[in-house]
Amino acid sequence: MIRGIKRLIDVLFVVVIVLLIGYFVLRNIGMIEIYEVETGSMEDGIHPGDYVLIVRKDSYTIGDIVTYVKDDYYVTHRIIKEDASGVVTKGDANNTEDDEISRDAIVGKVIFIGGLLNILINYKYALVSFLLGLYLFSCYFYKSVDSNTCVKDEEDEIIDDVVDRRIELLFRKRLKKRIRVEYRKK
Repeated sequence: MIRGIKRLIDVLFVVVIVLLIGYFVLRNIGMIEIYEVETGSMEDGIHPGDYVLIVRKDSYTIGDIVTYVKDDYYVTHRIIKEDASGVVTKGDANNTEDDEISRDAIVGKVIFIGGLLNILINYKYALVSFLLGLYLFSCYFYKSVDSNTCVKDEEDEIIDDVVDRRIELLFRKRLKKRIRVEYRKK
């Protein structure tokens, strides 16, 4: 049972490490980005404070939620029109469309919104600390449990023999005293 729990913790730890490495590799080569939404222009779907995971793509279609750069700001809106020169976007909660933007200004398509991503970003240090602590505890616990079942070396066996002999001698002495006492009573 304990080995099964240790194995489960090991697997979870490896999965988390692989996901983190994958994220950092993809982010460094420019394939994905994470941005925080600051306004309510996409309300009902994306709320202020939500994080969005953006993936760079070759083409975008009407209905895609994209993040683009405009005047040194990142804007996350939905594509509502497209033509040869660019695309027109609009926030779901806005009444008016945005100005047309070129396809080169688009950073990427939103593929994941808030939820678990918000928790991971907001509590990343606490989560990493907890997982690392859990892993280290499981390693220590597993080692201490496993050491009770492992093969003993010569020194441990000599000590065990000495302890066993002392216990046996003490038991014999007590047994002899008891026999003497009972013999005297009779």
